[in-house]
Amino acid sequence: MDIGGVARRMTFTVDGQTVARLRRGATARIEVPGGSHVVRARMDWLRSVPLEVRVDEAAPVSVTAALTEHSTTFTGTFLRPDTALDIRASPARA
Repeated sequence: MDIGGVARRMTFTVDGQTVARLRRGATARIEVPGGSHVVRARMDWLRSVPLEVRVDEAAPVSVTAALTEHSTTFTGTFLRPDTALDIRASPARA
């Protein structure tokens, strides 16, 4: 059983389009036009809530996602799978 998601990939979407499928610890650089975008993460049936990200070409944004403690519970896994992944945005490091 892969409780920590080590062998699985997390899929990232921007505005509903898949932009990356990453293994744990991997990174990807995705170029999108400036403006507001909706980012989500999925791993199997587990998912994050939609995250609205404002992109400014002069200030890149970094998005990270991770399994939450809810991902190992019955409720988080089966009844509320949208609580299983945490997604956050922060200014990108240079």
